[in-house]
Amino acid sequence: MSTLLCKHCAGNIEAEDSSCPHCGIPLPPHHATQKQRHFVLWFVALVLFCFFMMVWLPPDWSPFTGR
Repeated sequence: MSTLLCKHCAGNIEAEDSSCPHCGIPLPPHHATQKQRHFVLWFVALVLFCFFMMVWLPPDWSPFTGR
């Protein structure tokens, strides 16, 4: 079971809860997977950015070629 924080009162909530036990505010459906989805989106964006930078700014290998 994962413990999350309520965005309204910052109280601890469980992934299965449908409302916050501290303040009573209803929680959105699938609130436990929202953090993981945001992480995956940021990770994909970071990988794409790194790939773009590697293509756009290739390393200068001339010091290692003996010229």
